[in-house]
Amino acid sequence: MRSTNRDRSDHQNTARCAVSIEPPRPRGTARFRYIAGTAALLIGVLLILPASANTALYYVAEDGTSFSADITLVNQSRYLLVSPSFFSEGTALKTGNLTLTAENGTVVTATKESPMQIGFPSGNYTLTYDVPLDGYFVYAQYLSPYNTTVFLPAGFRTNNFILGPISDTGETCTPSGAKIRLQEMGNTVEIRGAAYETAVVWTKMCEIQMRFYPEDYATCFAVFVAVWLVFFGIIGLRYLRLTRETRKYL
Repeated sequence: MRSTNRDRSDHQNTARCAVSIEPPRPRGTARFRYIAGTAALLIGVLLILPASANTALYYVAEDGTSFSADITLVNQSRYLLVSPSFFSEGTALKTGNLTLTAENGTVVTATKESPMQIGFPSGNYTLTYDVPLDGYFVYAQYLSPYNTTVFLPAGFRTNNFILGPISDTGETCTPSGAKIRLQEMGNTVEIRGAAYETAVVWTKMCEIQMRFYPEDYATCFAVFVAVWLVFFGIIGLRYLRLTRETRKYL
């Protein structure tokens, strides 16, 4: 007859054997979970952080007779330099001080593929140039969508449907507001100077255009409209008086 202690020892040995024969956890499971978690984290970061985009910044001079362009090109090999024309699709844009700089700071020579287009090896660049303005009018056309911002100096206004119309989707804001918009779109830029009061922003557009005007133009236009309203008012009253006098003799 077995003793109680011996039976208890046998039960303990059986439990130990049961525990020891449990299949071990595969070693690759932890590594797989680590890799999957890291990949998910990287994807989340890429989704949160905005990607760089093609960006065009135009700085209008203090007298409104020219502007300086600062273009960020991302994976591009061509760029348009077009001026609008009433009789054709466009004409060559008159530019000065045109400089194409690679990411490493090397100045790259651009080739003129046509009167309205330059070409260069595909890559990321910064393109700068100056353009004379005719009649307070800014126009740009691109081969692919660009985020565009025009900065106006103090003394000039826009977003008036008669004096300063803006093409579709253009939004007027302050330079600081434009900087925030550019950061949201993935572009970290430093605005040149501090003399700018107004900015107009377009998001992912292949063509933009706008007119601007000196502040004095608004006052002159209001006086002009008021004079004509008074003139037509006087003519209208004179017409009504003559009509009434004519009816008296009928």
